[in-house]
Amino acid sequence: MIDTGKQPNTLLAGVMKQAGATNKGLARRVRLLSEQDGGEPVRCDHVSVKRWLDGTTRQPHPRTCQLIARVLGEMLGRTVTLAEIGYAETAGEDDNDGGDIGLDYPEEVAQTVATLGAITDLELRTPKKAEPLTVVPQAWSDLVVRWLTDSDSDRSRPPAEPRRITFVDVEAVREATAMFSSFDYKYGGGRPKMLVASFLDQEVLPNIPHVSPHDPIGREYFREVAALTRLAGWTAYDTGAHGLAQRYLTQAFRLAKAAGDKPLCGRILAGMSHQANFLGHYQRAVDLARAASKGANGYATPTTMALFSAMEARALASLGREEEATAALLTAERWHGQGNRENDPEWIRYFDRAELHAEFAHCFRDLGNAELANHHAAASIRESESTYVRSLSFVRTVLATSHLQDGNLDEALYVARSVVKTAASLKSLRVVSYLDEFRSRLGAFSNDPLVRDFLDFATLHLPSKGAPVSRTLLVA
Repeated sequence: MIDTGKQPNTLLAGVMKQAGATNKGLARRVRLLSEQDGGEPVRCDHVSVKRWLDGTTRQPHPRTCQLIARVLGEMLGRTVTLAEIGYAETAGEDDNDGGDIGLDYPEEVAQTVATLGAITDLELRTPKKAEPLTVVPQAWSDLVVRWLTDSDSDRSRPPAEPRRITFVDVEAVREATAMFSSFDYKYGGGRPKMLVASFLDQEVLPNIPHVSPHDPIGREYFREVAALTRLAGWTAYDTGAHGLAQRYLTQAFRLAKAAGDKPLCGRILAGMSHQANFLGHYQRAVDLARAASKGANGYATPTTMALFSAMEARALASLGREEEATAALLTAERWHGQGNRENDPEWIRYFDRAELHAEFAHCFRDLGNAELANHHAAASIRESESTYVRSLSFVRTVLATSHLQDGNLDEALYVARSVVKTAASLKSLRVVSYLDEFRSRLGAFSNDPLVRDFLDFATLHLPSKGAPVSRTLLVA
């Protein structure tokens, strides 16, 4: 299959480098395996491999792709997926469909780089009709164990072909993350999601295999790439692509670990806790938040530590453990009061007083305390900056729910209607899921004309089909 606009297969090259495979050696092994498995012998040599690598042959025959993956898997002592070597399009023709990719904690950071390439490839090039990746809850627990027991030092080998990196490269990634984050806050994850993946694919992946996290500039570069990859996971989460989000966040964690940035590692674990809680895995959400706090304590700023305690409180509130949730909220408030915005990394500066009030509101809503939920939701709205449109939508929905819990139906519907108007233009399925959850609470009032009118209005304006309803999603 010849492609005149040839593009090098950097994913295949990366995995071959990990396996120590030469062009001749790979060709020979593919030929031998094709003869041993009883199928039609594959005729390939070092020139064939060169064509696979430089993109002259965009994609070999599906069976050849499968043989390449099997050979490299045998050399590495692990499963190598078709997506991991740049042949995601053939995954449907084999049982090895990339479902497990991105969930392991790679010993070598070079493997993370290759895996990140495979994930972005899946996002950008997999047909929309393909089955979505599933969430694997055990992977969260496995990561917590690694985080709390692994050595602080990174044992990854330096790149085989180092390339000079500059502070301009670092700044480019940092500014891209800031720009895409602004889109995410204002317009929902659906706006920047593909832009983030494309930036990773086109600007980061060609560079990072040649960068070492062991030199100062390289470490900064890894830190910024980890923050951008975390954002890729967050935008996927916001659009309901939960399996994809889990994989991005796992690889972001590994990149942050390679950079030696414990606070950012904790931030990523806190994001995993947020997602686990949303999906109904409450105890795992508690574990992730506590692991973030324990592992980053002494390194993270007070504002960051406040976030970890807030995530713990959310999960405890979901479990109905009121005393523990309240204690965690007070800890979050105490940490937050010690914070200094000037000392905070860019990725935590959003967590202001308005966000802290929002966390209190969420927790008291789930604990059934309508009065305190209402108080903190209103305080959050008063203090919120206009940039955080999505966050305001969340907390206003919580406010609407607190009015409903307090028996104030008219006020609940008035606030919820205003959220529907905003959600109609936001590309955030999480916001839609909040409103769907609110609508589900209206069952007892189904005969009220005001409720019927609101439900008709919401149905007309909300893209509810396929929305990820909180705490009811199927996972592996």
